[in-house]
Amino acid sequence: MKKLKTDFLIIGGGISGSSLAYLLAKLGFDVTIAEKKSKIGYPHHCSGILGLEAISELVHFDEDWVLSEINWARFISPRGISLEIRKPLAKVVDRESMDRDTWEMALSEGAKGLLSSPFKGFLSRDEARVGRSSIHFEALIGADGTLSKVSELIGFEKLPFELGIQRLLRGRPGNGYIVKIIRGSKFTWLQPWREGRKAGALGDPKDNLLLWTYSISDERSRGYEGGLLPAKTRRRFHKGKVALIGDAAGQIKPISRGGVLLASRAARILAESVSRREDIERAFRRYESKWWRINGREIILGRSIRIYLDLLSPSKIDKIFSLLKEDEDLLEREFEVDRQTALLLALPAVKILKLATEDIAAGASAIAEMIKYIVR
Repeated sequence: MKKLKTDFLIIGGGISGSSLAYLLAKLGFDVTIAEKKSKIGYPHHCSGILGLEAISELVHFDEDWVLSEINWARFISPRGISLEIRKPLAKVVDRESMDRDTWEMALSEGAKGLLSSPFKGFLSRDEARVGRSSIHFEALIGADGTLSKVSELIGFEKLPFELGIQRLLRGRPGNGYIVKIIRGSKFTWLQPWREGRKAGALGDPKDNLLLWTYSISDERSRGYEGGLLPAKTRRRFHKGKVALIGDAAGQIKPISRGGVLLASRAARILAESVSRREDIERAFRRYESKWWRINGREIILGRSIRIYLDLLSPSKIDKIFSLLKEDEDLLEREFEVDRQTALLLALPAVKILKLATEDIAAGASAIAEMIKYIVR
């Protein structure tokens, strides 16, 4: 078995792992990043829709990645009530190119990249088996996705997960996207993609997601994509000399489930936290604390909204849409892809009360979820 040594061993070569590897290597650390797949960025499972704030927080952004602009959105309730927003909202990017280029940037800064190198477990507190190598580390970062083996082996609970699938379609791409609520916080969507479009759906693995996509477009499919997403954010991101980042930490937006913004932000916070070159466990505590300080309100409110929606019947969701339609101008002004609870905070108190009391039991459950996260 080949023996290696590194300051930081990063497991997972997606956008969170590669971004962190780039930042740490730039700080002068010895970094090794290991990816179980033989090719970076493929296959990918992401819609590729990035909000403007997410783009600004990437360690690097290349306009060549952009496949389309998102300049309008339509949200449709289960029984057809629609809300429209017309303003620049996001860009659709080629995730394969984005992930590959970010990996290459990390390597250009001096990080060592290992492909076809799955994480096989810990040999000791500061040594891991990766592929055919034994790697001694000062710190290990789990960026290995929703079904993180790193998190499992340090004793963290398995995250509940959801499934997202996408059908690749022909037709004119356009410059907007449509989201249709199916049930609770589960939805299907239609978006531009390359020379055509994608029809996607997100929900429980047991849901008939493929059928849902036909409710938003009955066009014939020319291909399929799919992947798992964490269903909630972990309260803790570290244990001993190991920290988690990205989907492994459940760092996703609770309503739309997008993860690029929060993972990119986590990479910057973690790199900053260890830059003082002090005790690694203290640095990891600082990382966790700062991440929650910056993102906590959005996570807690978003998670509570999601719990509330999941307990509502389709007819009550229709009523929510009807109430929001009364403030459609406010919706258009305040809605942001990367700050999805901003609208709630901008609504008049009377309207928030109406929304919250549409279903008392659902409202109480949402409040209980909020309290659970606050006292984490």
